[in-house]
Amino acid sequence: MGSTEGRPRWQAEECPPWCVVLHGPHDDEGDRRHVSASLAVPARQLRTGGDAGPPLFGEPDPDDGHGERTATTDLAVCLHRRVGAPTTWVYVGDGAEQALELTVDSWRRLVPALDRVLDLARA
Repeated sequence: MGSTEGRPRWQAEECPPWCVVLHGPHDDEGDRRHVSASLAVPARQLRTGGDAGPPLFGEPDPDDGHGERTATTDLAVCLHRRVGAPTTWVYVGDGAEQALELTVDSWRRLVPALDRVLDLARA
């Protein structure tokens, strides 16, 4: 939202430029967060655990013959930060079964490690 005009009284700070939330005067205290638009990334995820039922989101893939249960889904990627808090979080997850919520600095450290592992997988 980014604008200082029309902010609810409880919101002392301006929204970051990436916030798409329309904050209101009656927002529950637990819902007072800045949230970015979400990017959808198609993914195939390994389904672990004892639940043999269908995934909550996405479609189960056919058995690969090796005993691995997988599902095709879309992962959401977005930023969020509690209003008034100093830490911005990056969420990557399917909304139900699997998610990582790490700080921006943590993702900056993780992405190069992912690149190295992906280079190994390509070899």
